[in-house]
Amino acid sequence: MKSKKVTWGECLEFTKKTTWQGNGRKSALLYSGKFTDLHSHQFDVTKITARMVLEDCIELKNGAYGKPLKHGSLNRYVSAVSVVLNHSKTHGLIPFDHPIPKFTKFNPAEDAQERFAYTAEEVQKMHQFARDELMNEALADIILFAALTGIRLDKILSLRPDRVDFDQKLITVVKPKNKNQQARTCGIHDSLLPILVRRCKENRTYLFGDDWTRTSSKAAQNAIRRAFQKCLLHIGKPYPNQGWTFHGLRHTCGTLLYQSGIHIFDIAKQLGHSSTKVTERYMHANDKQLATKINAIDFAVA
Repeated sequence: MKSKKVTWGECLEFTKKTTWQGNGRKSALLYSGKFTDLHSHQFDVTKITARMVLEDCIELKNGAYGKPLKHGSLNRYVSAVSVVLNHSKTHGLIPFDHPIPKFTKFNPAEDAQERFAYTAEEVQKMHQFARDELMNEALADIILFAALTGIRLDKILSLRPDRVDFDQKLITVVKPKNKNQQARTCGIHDSLLPILVRRCKENRTYLFGDDWTRTSSKAAQNAIRRAFQKCLLHIGKPYPNQGWTFHGLRHTCGTLLYQSGIHIFDIAKQLGHSSTKVTERYMHANDKQLATKINAIDFAVA
C-alpha cells in the first residue's frame, strides 16, 4: 500500500502548534515561511535534500527573492527547515525510517566587516574636532565615552543617570548582549567624570540618548553615525565600508586596555565578553607594534 504524501505545510503547522519556546526554536521557525515561498505548502517533505536546501541558500544569498541574506540569516533558514523535519519525524508525521538530511551550515564571521580600532591620538583629534570645530558637544561626549568604556552604541543611548555609581566609579549596563547576564558593570575612566557629572545634573531621562532623535533607537544610531562620518574625514579615514566605524571605538577600548597591560580577563569583563576567546582579538590588534618592539634591540650589521 502506497504511503500518503506528507506535505511541508502539514509539518509546519504541526510544529508551530506543538513546539516549545527556547533553544532558538521559535526564532528558527520565523524563517520557515521562506521555504514555503521558495517551494509550496504542498511540497513532499521526503523529497527535501541537503543539495536542495543548499541551492535555496545560494539563491537567498544572491538576493533572488528580495534583500540578500547574510550567513547568520541563512543558518536560521537552515535551522527552520531542520526543526520542522526533525520535530515532525519525532512525533510520527514523517516515517521513522526516513533519514533527515544534514544541511550545510555557514560561518557568520565571513560576513562580518572588519572594524578597526583607533589610536588614542585619533580619538582625541575626533573629540576635539566635534567639540571645537563642529560645535557638537553631544557628539564629542559620546565619542569619548564609547572609546573609554567600550559600551555598545545601543546601550549607551539607553543608559539612565541612576546607572552611574560615582562612589565606586562604575556603570551598570542592563540587558547586555551576553544573555547569561541580567546586567553587568564596567569601570569609569577619570576623564569621563566631568561629562557624567554634568549630564546627571541636567535632569535627563537618558544620559546620551536625549541628545538624539528618540523616534527609535535605530534612528538615533543612524544620526550618530552620520555625524561621526565628519570626524572620520577629519582624521583621514575612508568611509563607509572600509572598516572604520563608530563601533570601532569599542575595539579601541579593548586595544588600549591591552596595550596598557591590563589582564585579558579584566578586558573581557569591561567589554562584557562571555569568553576571553572573543577578547583575544585585541592581542592580535597589537601585532602591528611588533616591528617597533623588535627594533628596540640594539643591533647593527657591520
